[in-house]
Amino acid sequence: MKFLKIFLLSFLLVSCNKKETDKTLIVGTAADNPPYEFIQDGEIVGIDIDIIKAISERLNKKVIIKNFDFNGLLAALVSENIDVAVAELSITPERAEYISFSDHYATARFAIIYRTGDNIKNSKDLENKIVGVQLGSVLEKKAQDLSQTMNIKVHSLANHLMLVEELKARVIDAIISEEFQGKKLKENNSNLESSPLEEFSSNFAIGMSKNSGLISEVNEAIDSLKKDGTINKIMKKWLGQ
Repeated sequence: MKFLKIFLLSFLLVSCNKKETDKTLIVGTAADNPPYEFIQDGEIVGIDIDIIKAISERLNKKVIIKNFDFNGLLAALVSENIDVAVAELSITPERAEYISFSDHYATARFAIIYRTGDNIKNSKDLENKIVGVQLGSVLEKKAQDLSQTMNIKVHSLANHLMLVEELKARVIDAIISEEFQGKKLKENNSNLESSPLEEFSSNFAIGMSKNSGLISEVNEAIDSLKKDGTINKIMKKWLGQ
């Protein structure tokens, strides 16, 4: 009888925990990428955060946001420590071997960030330069590809804001980043400039584990948010366009 009571109690606890888990969406992000995800007044905010909150509303789930270094996000997904990842996450064949992607919710172009007065306007001007990129990002791979045909030294760091400080300190000569991120950094740093990198573009999506049961629900939510204009409103809110 005592064993039966313990078993039933354990079953109830597991059931309660499962119900609570079903009501929450644990989101991993890397909050050093304004305007997509960054910390403002102690809170993680931005385009990606508003989009995932809108998705969670459609799924009737409460959002719990966890902050990681960007290069730790995929490991968190694979180990299922988080349910989804949002952090300017580009769809690539290499990543698709380890994680699942939602349908894309945004298409991004990229830019070169450099110091005011430096003669850097396009990828050709990166010859003989030290180029900073975020560790584990799709742009790290793009920069490495450029270095195969040009004399470029690729400098990778986990934190994007650390790259900005190294650019200002002349440790590196330029940063390759997402276009609107470049514009935001220019707004916040009067000694920096940003120029479009026309040859690069990417689709952003939400990352999930291979075992995730959320993929179809998340895709339905993204489709709904596109059709009703919610995603466009979020973009306009943060980009002013």
